[in-house]
Amino acid sequence: MSYKFGQFRKSQLQSYLTPLEYTLDDIKVESSLSKGVIFVDKGIDLSGKNILQALTENNKQRSYYLRFRIEKQETNQLINIRLINTDKNKDNVQTIKTINVESGKDDYSTFELVISPNDNHSYNQIFFELNRELIDYNTLNSDGTYGRTVKIIIERLDEIYNVIDFLNPSIENKGRLKQIGIQGPPGLLMSINGEDIRIGRSGIYEINNKINVTFIGFIIEADEKYFILDYQY
Repeated sequence: MSYKFGQFRKSQLQSYLTPLEYTLDDIKVESSLSKGVIFVDKGIDLSGKNILQALTENNKQRSYYLRFRIEKQETNQLINIRLINTDKNKDNVQTIKTINVESGKDDYSTFELVISPNDNHSYNQIFFELNRELIDYNTLNSDGTYGRTVKIIIERLDEIYNVIDFLNPSIENKGRLKQIGIQGPPGLLMSINGEDIRIGRSGIYEINNKINVTFIGFIIEADEKYFILDYQY
């Protein structure tokens, strides 16, 4: 079968992200080392159509974008970020990343994540677990809990559009692209096959090594930046 070519530009879609509804809650957790010692961590709770799912109804991959700020404290904060299905007791956790918030005062660290749930799984919580240190066991709070509390501000939580769904409807290989080339501003964040990828200083990103590309999403707002996607199928 001969290959065909196409091009997609930023202006062809008005939006690339769909906001999700959520609540940010305190999660009380008992220490695994000392019974009766309760810490407070943070969790983004989701429900209904807003839960994080691996696949669409048509069995296509889904990816999500999370941007948040964490207030610096007098000590470093090492935080594990996990997806949890609180309705299950087994096979219900996916670790996404561990981040380090360096110590400081009157300042925040900002983080961006592309989240792609494991195959055939869904999750209704994004859990921020602070690695506990001696200071946490030696600090008793006024409400009877112990230790530091992460101060977090969620700036965005969105589902990422797969732009392959908006390409030429005559694509004959069920949404699989054989080769792509993207021109855009350096630092532009993308989700490609569930991985977070940024365009480098050259302003060009290419995949031409026989990998089937089934998901391409752009972390971009309507009034910002630009990109051009050239593709072969």
